[in-house]
Amino acid sequence: MAADTKFLFTYGTLMRGFPNPFAQRLHSLSTFEGSGTFPGLLYKISWYPGAIYDEDADSQVYGEIYRLEEKEILLKELDEYEDVLEDEILSLYVRKIIPIRMQDGTLISCWVYLYNQDLSSLLKIESGNFRDVSH
Repeated sequence: MAADTKFLFTYGTLMRGFPNPFAQRLHSLSTFEGSGTFPGLLYKISWYPGAIYDEDADSQVYGEIYRLEEKEILLKELDEYEDVLEDEILSLYVRKIIPIRMQDGTLISCWVYLYNQDLSSLLKIESGNFRDVSH
């Protein structure tokens, strides 16, 4: 696995079509590379989702891949948006590099914000696609 990457995978409110100022900022400072998936579980937290990466999962999380043009600036801003804290235990999300499968089957290492809190009371999004429950 890469120690660093210029790619970001989004599966929630940072995707295209969401009226989110952070999504608009991401889209203005990056290039959309296409859709992708990773093995895992997707949950509805509130008006936003949280994903868990599990390489052994039978289900997939669906989202979008972006090439970050201003990586350091964007990741700092997105870490703040995603409540990534210095103390990982308190962080709402953690930013990790995981393999994402592109539509053509290619694997690409991407930064992903993975949910980092208790899942027990959350609704699982069975389709793995946040767009299915966000309207």
